[in-house]
Amino acid sequence: MFYGWRIVGGVFLAQLFVTGFMTYSFGSFMVPLQETFGATRAQVNLGMTIATLTGLIISPILGAMTDRFPVRLLMAAGTLIFCGGLYGMSLSQSIWQFVTLFGVSMSFSALLLGPLVGSTVISRWFNRARGKALGIAAVGTSVGGLVLPVVLGQWIAEDGWRSALENLALIALAMLLPLLLLVMRSHPSDLGLYPDGQTPDGSAPQAPPAIGLKDIIRHPAYWSIGLTIGLLFSVYSALMANLVPYAQGTGISLEAAGALMTVIAGSGLVGKILFGMAADRISLRLGLWIAIGLVLTGLLILQTEPGYPLSVLACISIGLAAGGMLPVWGALLAVIFGVASYGRVMGLMNPLITLLVMPGFVITGHLYDQSGHYHGAFWLYCGVLVVAAVILGRLKMPSPEGIPATAT
Repeated sequence: MFYGWRIVGGVFLAQLFVTGFMTYSFGSFMVPLQETFGATRAQVNLGMTIATLTGLIISPILGAMTDRFPVRLLMAAGTLIFCGGLYGMSLSQSIWQFVTLFGVSMSFSALLLGPLVGSTVISRWFNRARGKALGIAAVGTSVGGLVLPVVLGQWIAEDGWRSALENLALIALAMLLPLLLLVMRSHPSDLGLYPDGQTPDGSAPQAPPAIGLKDIIRHPAYWSIGLTIGLLFSVYSALMANLVPYAQGTGISLEAAGALMTVIAGSGLVGKILFGMAADRISLRLGLWIAIGLVLTGLLILQTEPGYPLSVLACISIGLAAGGMLPVWGALLAVIFGVASYGRVMGLMNPLITLLVMPGFVITGHLYDQSGHYHGAFWLYCGVLVVAAVILGRLKMPSPEGIPATAT
């Protein structure tokens, strides 16, 4: 078996833990923290705000470090920060200690153990099977979302939230640290190998050379991709935050509305594999257009308040697209900017995407408060997706010689 698949396994497990906790399990601690500290939900949610703002600052720095320092050391550091943060949170004596520890430690962990470092190293190890490898690694986030909330919920119910955090810290440390130190390698050449495990035959395009931070920001493709992904993520994130109350407003029960989120998570897992494999066979720009089209289709179905069966169909469409976003985005960055600059490009693109995502929650809430329904917000989402598709149309893919892309 090609050693690169071990790299994929390491990234899979890392993303299972960090995304499974930060994205999918944070809500499990909401009520216990309120009861322990007498905190409001706004105070508890401040942890996510701190993590987001901290990530805006450190993402470009860690992205540049990813292109310069050994990946196994960066991911090992991320593991220590993740586990140390979990243990520190378990000892918190006030809500402010908890949210500060969460915000700072999880922002570093999400970058060092998430797609920033993980997609970078996978893109170095794979060329022809890059999309497939990125898709399989991204499945780790879905598995984490399916497993960790259940496990942590059981631990919280039996022994309390402090013990749950301690247990997760110990298990993550025992599983991740030795694996990452032993398995992860920054480049195939570190082991005398080549990408995909195949000796170059001279027919592959020449990889784009490394470029500096200023050149990345000036590059038209940086803005074309960043704006497209940012707008796509903004629609998806705002929709996910409001899907359950939307469904309840159409007469669907709370339990059935919650099941729609599970439908999206399950189809997202499938989408990561399907889009990852397709990314190695079709135009990456076409892959993103398909993802945009699937989300748009789902929104148009939901706009009609169609009842539960068609709502499930809409969520399958949206989930497939959501699963495909990460592997296609990762493969696109590698093809256009090359693996030598991959970490810097993603590190600089993350703040742009975050700035586009953040207003969506407030705008959606405002539109609902003004009208009492989500029709206006959903039509706005559709318009945003059309704009994203148009911006993506400006992107030029690289020439066969591997010269970085431009935009018309």
